[in-house]
Amino acid sequence: MARRILALDLGSHTLKAAVIESSLSRCRVVGIFQQMRVPTRSLAEQLQELCTTHQLQADTVLSGLPGDAVSHRLLTLPFSHARQISQAVPFEIERLIPFSLDEVVVADQIIRRTDEGTYTLARAVPKSTLTEHLGVLQSAGLSSARVMLTPLASLALLSLANAEMSGVTALLDIGENLTSVVLLQDGILVGWRTIETGLRHTGGLLTFLQKLHWTFLALGGDETILPTKMFLCGGRSHVPQLQAELAREFSTEITPFQQLTIPSMAPLQREEQSTFATCLGLGLHEALRGMSPMVNLCQGEFALQRHDETVRTESRRLGWLAVGVAVAASLAFMLDVHRLNTHYQSLRQEVRRTFVAALPDTQTVVNEKIQLQDAIEVLQKREHLLQGSSTGSALDILRHLSAVIPEQIVLDLDEWMIDEVAVRLRGTTTSFEAAEGIKTAIMSLGLFREAQLKDVKTVAGSNKVAFGLQLFLRKSEDHEEKREEKGLGQQTEVRRPTNAETKRGEG
Repeated sequence: MARRILALDLGSHTLKAAVIESSLSRCRVVGIFQQMRVPTRSLAEQLQELCTTHQLQADTVLSGLPGDAVSHRLLTLPFSHARQISQAVPFEIERLIPFSLDEVVVADQIIRRTDEGTYTLARAVPKSTLTEHLGVLQSAGLSSARVMLTPLASLALLSLANAEMSGVTALLDIGENLTSVVLLQDGILVGWRTIETGLRHTGGLLTFLQKLHWTFLALGGDETILPTKMFLCGGRSHVPQLQAELAREFSTEITPFQQLTIPSMAPLQREEQSTFATCLGLGLHEALRGMSPMVNLCQGEFALQRHDETVRTESRRLGWLAVGVAVAASLAFMLDVHRLNTHYQSLRQEVRRTFVAALPDTQTVVNEKIQLQDAIEVLQKREHLLQGSSTGSALDILRHLSAVIPEQIVLDLDEWMIDEVAVRLRGTTTSFEAAEGIKTAIMSLGLFREAQLKDVKTVAGSNKVAFGLQLFLRKSEDHEEKREEKGLGQQTEVRRPTNAETKRGEG
């Protein structure tokens, strides 16, 4: 999801705004807006009107303070770690500014590291100034904004445009009443100043050029440093006479910002790059994480008003809430599992007690359900055999067999087995013919549908013959059919009449 950034430039003559959408895949300037300031109306009221008119809403709000509202110094410190530098900067800058540390907010930015130490830009802004600026934003409904320095914001656009900045380069942000001058040496910040002169002041262009000379002398220190190239931005940078006079006065190359090619700007917006350089620099630097020396001035007690801090606080709160919900859900799940497990163990104990009571002779218990089912099947089979099938009980069958075998046939039974399907017996008799006679006699009972004589052999050392006989019982359906056939045969039987009956019929 794209992040929406609103960058503001609250100038003394106009109010400007740029809206930028940033995502992982791209960054683009959605729109640029401006509104003339009315001296008789409050700044907060006009800013709110600008936001309402153009429906300016964003996830991140950026604003800037003018250069004359901030004290700054370029320091070279014998430290390399950022934490050591942040601890040393307040004590170094305290003796260079007309304020005590309790009255200002101090921020630092590392410019470069050298063998001599770390080149650092230190800034101090009065707390009253920062409080007043944040109050204006909050009154306009733009709370938790980040506050930067407007003179350095335009440097981000030079980096994005890959502008050539070798040698001595100057960046001029020319306004109606103020002009910011930034001096660079091979792209590294050498110094910057804000002069209270614009093209609308008395004296016009001549006075502006004189003060610009003095500024370069002041920034150069012991030696005069004149730029070989100037980049112009601001509302008054379009004046052709200004560009011509600057080129003639300083013998330098002039490049207005509208000539730069910035990837995030649409071609139709290129003519406005100079006018909106400050807010575009703030927004694009935030979106693309640029390396220009811009630091949020909301430090210390003002850091609580930052939007990121608010988001992080809310995120942590939601995180703890999510953790609490997860813990509660896990606890409820564990209680349910414990309750179900307790109930399950109780049922298992009851099943075990029932199993032991039903089958006390079972030594090994593996699966109570399966073992009980097997035992029930065995008992059912036994019950069926004891009650007898359609052919009678086991004792009835044995009695029938004993009655049907002729007395002259000797039969000694060694084994007798009966189940639902067949009767199996083993025994000995006097001869092979006797074994066959036993089979024939048994089949004459009509109780069996088939008889198989097996393993008939002579017993070694004797005159006896051993044999096995398997008798397959008739099914209930077979008996019913047989009875029906027998009954039908009795009903259709025709009796031959006697001679006397025949004679009576003829008479």
